[in-house]
Amino acid sequence: MVDVGKPPYSGFALKETFQRGAEFRLNIYDTAGQEDYDRLRPLSYQSANMVLICYDVTCPSSYDNLLIKHIVQWFPEVHHFCHGVPIILVGCKTDLRKDKVLAKKLWSSGQNPITYIQGEETKMKINAELYLECSAKYKENVEDIFKEATKRAIAATRKSRKANWKRFCALL
Repeated sequence: MVDVGKPPYSGFALKETFQRGAEFRLNIYDTAGQEDYDRLRPLSYQSANMVLICYDVTCPSSYDNLLIKHIVQWFPEVHHFCHGVPIILVGCKTDLRKDKVLAKKLWSSGQNPITYIQGEETKMKINAELYLECSAKYKENVEDIFKEATKRAIAATRKSRKANWKRFCALL
């Protein structure tokens, strides 16, 4: 998740989470949505088990960029480099929906924060498995997102291995 106040760059982080009593280490690559990173982003897809597409719910241009980039670029990239990998759409900075100063600024330019319903509709449009929202500032749902991502990545990996094993056995 890229913070608007910080320069966007392709970053890396480690996150540990537990699932069914087992510890998992998540390697998280923040590839940002800027064109400067279009050539680098496919390198992040190698061995990916999950894709989180994040946007700022209080920034309509972030949301619009998500729609344009997903249709034109990200979906073809993800489909090519990590076919069958689950996608979760994440609306970030939900705490700012209640910020009166920001709301007034958006309204004065004829815009509104992106609603939860719009996020759910977008999930359907981009064929994501799940739509979740979070506030990193208040640590709301952040842990849940990583737990859900881990759960879905494990399930997809098991399904993929099982399908590959069956395919391999069918060739024998």
